[in-house]
Amino acid sequence: MSSTASFGEWVGRNLLFSDVLESDKRVPCMTFTIHENVLKLFGVDHGGTRFGLLAPRIEFWIALIMVLIMGATITSCLSCIIYRFIVLPRKQLHTRKGKRSDDSGMTSFLIGFGIIMPICVVLPFYYMRYFVIRSKIIKFLAACAQLTLFFRCSEAMFGYLPLHVDDSLTNLLIYTALPVEVKFDSKGAKQSDMQMIKCNFVNWVKYVFILGLYLSLLQAYDYQPYPNDEGPALQDIKLWTGFSHGQLINNILVAILFQILLTTFGFGLNFIASLAGIQLMPFMLNPIFESSSPSDFWGRRWNMVVHGFLKRGVYKPVRSKFSRFTASVVTFIASGLFHEWILSVVFQPEGEGGVCYPVCYLPGYGRNTLFFLWNAIVIGLEYAIGGAAMFQLIRAHLPVTVVSLLVASTALPAAHWFTNDYVRSDFFRDTLIGFPTIVRL
Repeated sequence: MSSTASFGEWVGRNLLFSDVLESDKRVPCMTFTIHENVLKLFGVDHGGTRFGLLAPRIEFWIALIMVLIMGATITSCLSCIIYRFIVLPRKQLHTRKGKRSDDSGMTSFLIGFGIIMPICVVLPFYYMRYFVIRSKIIKFLAACAQLTLFFRCSEAMFGYLPLHVDDSLTNLLIYTALPVEVKFDSKGAKQSDMQMIKCNFVNWVKYVFILGLYLSLLQAYDYQPYPNDEGPALQDIKLWTGFSHGQLINNILVAILFQILLTTFGFGLNFIASLAGIQLMPFMLNPIFESSSPSDFWGRRWNMVVHGFLKRGVYKPVRSKFSRFTASVVTFIASGLFHEWILSVVFQPEGEGGVCYPVCYLPGYGRNTLFFLWNAIVIGLEYAIGGAAMFQLIRAHLPVTVVSLLVASTALPAAHWFTNDYVRSDFFRDTLIGFPTIVRL
């Protein structure tokens, strides 16, 4: 083994704790009994009544912070290239013409499409293996952080960076360092205060416990209370399966799980950023229970970071040349491909010769893209008939939560196309190790 490979393995085992996070070997820090009648309320009428509480592994959070630092270092280096060869030429062209220009010059596009974007796509496959990163949730979050720069490079090339981001290299570095939406004004990144730090910390801790409890509950059902008759591959999709009551319940439960998961890590990132004195946009805005329409769900509430870079990096460039519907479809396809790529990073073999830990899992490629195409059609229908009197009456007279659940139901029949790979693999089992967990003894 070469010295460079030895260094990567040392970092993986000692700073990223790949061996520790490979399997859950926690022991209960306390035990308790739950009455069998209470268990029956949740449909858990098998097994014993004694349970244990597992404390979260601090190594999980240290590894996550280390991966974010590594990602921020890489994106900072690439962002310097973006600023020098893409942002500055655009600003100089803007100064000469005296107005905003959509043309960055051929060199900018060659740098962006030919160097920056390919690096963002390919590099995670190498450093995940080089640093022996095995935890699938760590891979997932690291991949999201890395590919964020892919779309922000597009924002820079087409001139859709947020206001004041291109004012200085410092602003651009802050903007691209983490997969977050930083608030800027004419003075730079908006500053946080002690109240924000306290609020973000309290919310993060609260959601850590909420997520741990919810994961513990779903784990008892193997994350899907009702059997899923579909196979894992794209060709195994059966359209009618998504309309069965069992699959709809499975889908809403896992959708809520993803909302809590992303909200938890969103507050964690907000807390880290606020400690650094930086103010961020909200990450999630309770989409499942407070949305008023499909476009409100996807455009103003669900994962505002992904929405932000897809809107500026894909939707706006396409919308400048084509119709709103065409831009929406292209954006949803880009989102599908983005999530397909994440699957390829998360489930790539970690060792030589295709070895996986603990087992290999082959994702059903194409299902994510099909899911987002489904939602593009839903958005198209909203554009066409969303203003009808019937829908206006529903929004005006039904409670917000009921309206929001009806909105979420437009995606539910196809939701398992997206969540299937995460539910069937050990993705959530890798996640549990970082959270307080209740297990049956």
